[in-house]
Amino acid sequence: MRALIAVLCASVLVLSVSAAGLAADTKVGPRGQFYVNGKAVVPLGVWQQPEYLFAYHRHLGMNCLVWPPGGGRPRATRPGYLIGAAKAGLGAIVHYEPNLVPMPATWGWISSSWTPDKGAQRYRQLRQADPNHVVMVNFPAHELLKGEQAEFAKQAVRNTDCVVSHVWPEMLDPNHRNLRNVGDLVDRIRRACKDRPGGEVSIWPDINPHLWTLQKARGGTLYPAPTPAELRFQVWLALIHGADGICFFPISFDPFVWTQIPAKCEQELGRTSRLVQRFAEALTAEESPLKIKLTGTRKGGVVDFTTRRLKGNDYVFVVNGQAEPQTVRMEAEGLGTERRLHDAIGDKPVPASGGAHEEKLGGLELRIWRIEPAAEAAD
Repeated sequence: MRALIAVLCASVLVLSVSAAGLAADTKVGPRGQFYVNGKAVVPLGVWQQPEYLFAYHRHLGMNCLVWPPGGGRPRATRPGYLIGAAKAGLGAIVHYEPNLVPMPATWGWISSSWTPDKGAQRYRQLRQADPNHVVMVNFPAHELLKGEQAEFAKQAVRNTDCVVSHVWPEMLDPNHRNLRNVGDLVDRIRRACKDRPGGEVSIWPDINPHLWTLQKARGGTLYPAPTPAELRFQVWLALIHGADGICFFPISFDPFVWTQIPAKCEQELGRTSRLVQRFAEALTAEESPLKIKLTGTRKGGVVDFTTRRLKGNDYVFVVNGQAEPQTVRMEAEGLGTERRLHDAIGDKPVPASGGAHEEKLGGLELRIWRIEPAAEAAD
C-alpha cells in the first residue's frame, strides 16, 4: 500500500559532476523511486531547454533536464549539451547515441515509441545498449484522464522505466480549471502499473508554471498562469499521490518562447524546490507504521496526505485539497501524551491533546507535521 490517501516516494539530490566525470548510474526501485548512484532522489526536471538557460533553471531548484531541444530527433543531443548540464549541476534525460554513454550528467534515455510492440522493441534495444541508465517515455495523458485506453497504458508501462506526462488544469475543459488533474493522472498511471513485472514505473508529471499558448494548429488556446499557491499545490498533490519526480513545462507556442515564468511563480518554484530538498530524507523513508487518520471538517471537504517514518519520528505531509479553507483533524495514538507534535516547516511545537490535533488550513494550503516520541521531544 502506497499510503492512506496518497503516498510519496521521493527525495532530492543536487547532482554535482565534473565535466570530465562519467555518467551517473540510475535505477528505478520497485515502488517507482528514482536512484542516482544508489541514492533515492526526487528529480525536479525542466522540459526541452537550451544550454544558455541551464544556470537559470538550476537557480530555480531544477536538478534534471528532460528531453533536449529538437523534439524526436536523436541528433539534437550533442556532447556539449551534456557537458554544459554537468557544469550546471544538472542531470539529463536525452536521446540515445553510443558516443554519449560515458558522458557526464546522463541520467537516462528517451524512447518515443507509442505502440506496445514498437515500445517493447525500443526498450529492449536501449536496455541492452546501456543497462546502467533508465529509459523514459513521454506518455499521453488526455485519454488516460478521460478514463480511456486503460489497457494501452497497462501495456505501455511495461516498456519503460519512467513516464513523463504533460498535465494542466484546463486540459480536459478549456473553460474549467481542475487543479486535481495532476493527482488523478498519477493515480491512473499507478493503477496501470499493477502486476507490472519489476514493480512500478517512476512518474514525473509535467506541470505548467506560466501563462502559455498551445500551437495555433491545436487551437492556439491561451491558458492562464497558476497563482503561486496553485503551483505549490499541484507539485505537492502530485508527490502525495505517488509521483516520484516533477517536470516543469515553461514553453509557450505561437509565438514560441523557451521560458516565461512570472516572477511570483519563479519565487514559489524556488521555495518549493528548497522545501522538497529539505525534507528529502523523510520523503524517501518508508510509510509510517503508526495509525494516523486525517479528516476535513468541511462537508464534502477533501484532504490529501501521506506519512513517513524516519529515525523514530513520523512525518505527515498534507494539503487542503480544495480552494476553500477548512479545519483538518489529525488523530494518532498517544498524540499529546506519549507523542508530541511539531510543525516541521517552522520547526516549532504544535498543541495536541487527547490523541488529536485540529488546525484550520487555507485553500490549497500545505502542512508538514512531525510526530516525535515525548521523551525525545523533551531533550
